[in-house]
Amino acid sequence: MTWTAVLASLLALCATAPTARCSTPDDSNYFAAVVDFAAPRATGKPALQNMMDNVRALGPLVHQAAQVSADIIVFPEDGLQGFDNEVLPLSVPAPGEGGAPCDDDAAEAAAGQPLRELSCLARTHGVYLVVNLVDEQPCAAGDAKCPARGSYHYNTNVVFDRSGKIVAKYHKYNLFGEKYDDVPPAVELVTFDTDFGVRFGMFICFDIFFDTPAAQLVRERNVTDIIFSAAWFSEVPFLTAVQMHSGWAHALDVTVLASGMNSPAVGSTGSGIYRGRHGIYGYTMNWRQEHTLVFARVPKRAYWQDGVRPQPFPDRLDPVRNYGAGADPYADVSALHMKKDNLTLYRTELLPRPARDQVVEAAGHVCHGAFCCHYDVQMRGVALFQTASAAVSLHGGYSRPRAAATVDEEDEEAKDDFDGFYYRVVAFSGVKGHKGGVISTGTQVCGLVSCLSEDARSCFGQIVAGLDSPSIKWTEFQSVYLEAEFPREDGVQFASTLVGPRYDPLPASAFSLERRRGAEDGTQNLSLELTQRQPLLDLRAFAIYGRNFAWDGQPPTDS
Repeated sequence: MTWTAVLASLLALCATAPTARCSTPDDSNYFAAVVDFAAPRATGKPALQNMMDNVRALGPLVHQAAQVSADIIVFPEDGLQGFDNEVLPLSVPAPGEGGAPCDDDAAEAAAGQPLRELSCLARTHGVYLVVNLVDEQPCAAGDAKCPARGSYHYNTNVVFDRSGKIVAKYHKYNLFGEKYDDVPPAVELVTFDTDFGVRFGMFICFDIFFDTPAAQLVRERNVTDIIFSAAWFSEVPFLTAVQMHSGWAHALDVTVLASGMNSPAVGSTGSGIYRGRHGIYGYTMNWRQEHTLVFARVPKRAYWQDGVRPQPFPDRLDPVRNYGAGADPYADVSALHMKKDNLTLYRTELLPRPARDQVVEAAGHVCHGAFCCHYDVQMRGVALFQTASAAVSLHGGYSRPRAAATVDEEDEEAKDDFDGFYYRVVAFSGVKGHKGGVISTGTQVCGLVSCLSEDARSCFGQIVAGLDSPSIKWTEFQSVYLEAEFPREDGVQFASTLVGPRYDPLPASAFSLERRRGAEDGTQNLSLELTQRQPLLDLRAFAIYGRNFAWDGQPPTDS
């Protein structure tokens, strides 16, 4: 079909849909929406009823996105099932096989009902709709690996176009301890084209941590726009959802439409639209169990301009706004559970903490084996609060106080004596275990992290109430420079940054990640530098996080 015919069909469909307009191949932008979706957990309902309840919950969100001209809307991994609910596998047709499920009246009373409703939802609102479900595929005759149930169950993303037809599906390859799902026989590099002239690649959750399919899609298929659905379990200080996903987008310089499951009790939240090195267009890390829709106008790659567009430094990263006016931020986010990295595996060095109005410079290196993290830091001690009720923003004006992060029980002793953050430079080079060591990933980290006391065991601990006290000692970072050597092949390295109490990443304009050829063959030197003009307060993590794919599957490092 020619673009003229496609465009004519598109305009006819858009004329009947409630969306204000649809983007075309000639437009310089498209409009995207992602949803931080709060599917109920452990409902006890029959599988079909539970799924249909979630399908119906999608409706108002799709309608809302269509009202602001969204061309595509993405929902998260497990979004139609929720955690700890009975699984409903569906037989998903191959893309292009048959017509739209919306036209299948026979599916109304059968297990195909969810597909029919989803197809009709996409058609009614004239949007591309991406959802996640379990695809059931029969075993071939004589398949010795066939499960006892006689079929394979795959964690699957399904894409419906504006007419409700299935145009793509992807089976997750890198499972994260999903005992009811099967690994597909081969990795799938799935792409699909849209009527607004953008080709998308697609993968799911833990896939982003590996070379294939995630980095391979970008490298071999030249994909510049990614659909990413997740039920991410955030881990401080380097792998919280928005922090990691936006860092990956920045490192590979691609647009990522990331939709996350919202279930704060297990640490799942984090959705956003990330435009590579140009920064973040919008995101949420929501400690409340509720739906959040993130919407943005996204420039197509052909219209990207060189250089990073300057971004304003968000007021939400201002400590006075976050902790002023006698707020108790700890209470707001206590429901958001965070996993915590194991600092005992790292080599660390405590930085001197400057006294009030004192400027301190520190430089050196921390090594874990042959891997060395070089640092050069300039800090100044500052006072932010003269009284407990101070609320004037560093940027002027007043704002509603924001929340601080939770504190684990093991941090209780440190928080009792908390008088301000200490900072350590950390280095790690080895293999990290996941899910009790069943999965292992090669990892190299060069970073700076906050601690609740001088004791290294307090690092990665999160904040407590009372930060508006005049007794709190604040450290202002005037400059930060980190450098380490990484393999040039078989890996991905990204900037991992956190600042403020709500797991916020730094805007792309606030740092630079540079690469140059290393001293040895097959190596590269990476440097991460703070580049924002104003000093930085309330820093939680500033690091180069590296994945070494060649070490995957080896025994986890234990010392």
